[in-house]
Amino acid sequence: HGLNAHREGDEIVLYVHRMDEAFGVHGDLLPARLTEWRIGTAGPELTFTERTVFERPMDLPTHDRRLTGRQVRNGWCVTGGDQVPTDEGPELAGIVRVDLRDGTEDRWEPGEVLRGAEAFFVPADPGADGSKDEGEGWLLSYLWDRSTDLSSLGVFDALDVAAGPIAEVKLPVRVPFGFHGTWIDESHL
Repeated sequence: HGLNAHREGDEIVLYVHRMDEAFGVHGDLLPARLTEWRIGTAGPELTFTERTVFERPMDLPTHDRRLTGRQVRNGWCVTGGDQVPTDEGPELAGIVRVDLRDGTEDRWEPGEVLRGAEAFFVPADPGADGSKDEGEGWLLSYLWDRSTDLSSLGVFDALDVAAGPIAEVKLPVRVPFGFHGTWIDESHL
């Protein structure tokens, strides 16, 4: 899964979640790590470099979509375990904001009862271009409560993920892991 990509001079910079294998015995259920790929386009042949940005297993990234194709500072992902998952699927855990500029993390670790899922970024000011207010907004994520086997929609301050959900909307059922979502504000309806 890709977080974002942009051009820096003659290089194309991609942030992707890399796994050791994708089509092997374990399919796509192995831990993924955020990795930077750089493709040099200046010479007669392309060049390629790879660097692991964060060793912590994480996947299912999102970014401020107003900045798609431009350099971003913030990315948000779901944290996962290092173990090979069971037949029930991958082990998703908390939510993390990664700072691609200084290499820091802002993590929400929910403990053993709650589990996070893929988050989606909603800007505080959807009319702005994101260049001055990147990250100001909220993350929406389904949360699973293992003790009740029910889900809720969790709302996080996108720049203070470690504080945990600032609001939750209880749902009458469990939303399965891997359920993808998107946000469309009223100006696009």
